[in-house]
Amino acid sequence: MRVRRAFTLVEILVVVGIIAVLVGILLPAIGSARKNSLAATSMANLKQWGSATINYTSTHKEALPWEGSPNMTDMATNLAERSYWANAVAILAGERPYAEMVERANANQDTLPVAPTHSLFCDPGAITEFDDPWTFSGGACFFSYVPNMRLNDSVATDAAPDPTEVIKIGMIADSAATVLMMELRARPGELPSSDPYVGEAVMRNQSDWRCFPNHHFEGGHVVFADGHTAHVLNDAATRSVQNSRDPAQAAGDWNKPGKMIWNPQGPAPYPIP
Repeated sequence: MRVRRAFTLVEILVVVGIIAVLVGILLPAIGSARKNSLAATSMANLKQWGSATINYTSTHKEALPWEGSPNMTDMATNLAERSYWANAVAILAGERPYAEMVERANANQDTLPVAPTHSLFCDPGAITEFDDPWTFSGGACFFSYVPNMRLNDSVATDAAPDPTEVIKIGMIADSAATVLMMELRARPGELPSSDPYVGEAVMRNQSDWRCFPNHHFEGGHVVFADGHTAHVLNDAATRSVQNSRDPAQAAGDWNKPGKMIWNPQGPAPYPIP
């Protein structure tokens, strides 16, 4: 009669050790694959926004959509304007106009998407510090992808945004380097507490280098005026042509010819002249 031999303690420990090693190898790979997937999805979203924006200019005498005011207090005025980017471009990108989305949310017919919810307005890789959309008088909103607020620096006659004062796509000489739209930093905590940009407000519907993201492999994605997208390191996006990361550098210019241009018609300093 053959006696069945049991596993020894040593054999069990060896098997457990092998499993632990395999898990240790696989988990980082799975985490990396997930991060790559989220980044690829966000880049695809931004690519869709860029294509829709360029399509908009082809039927509006080359004029870009209106970027609106970045202030939450002005959101009702933004949403009432048909040429506001979140209304006009959303239609071409296959989404409802944002004004309609806000109206439906106010009527409790729908909920506004907030990252990482699946929506063209939301970056799936963003981790926010807000459980709800950003509120304003008359509703709420949330954006992960925002226009470059410096595009109209040279065409606006005053500080107040005006739907009639928008740059035309034909006025952009270096479209391959000019920022059209970008991912928005989802929370201040994406940056170290010592970073000079950590205090910049991220609750806005347009932005520039001061609110550049850091949650996709130490940077974020940009769609340029020629329609192509790219990943840009936060450190590179937030440096001036003088190689400074001081957000208020005296006589600084954040236009970097051939690489990253914020104002295609002149310098891009801060504060805005």
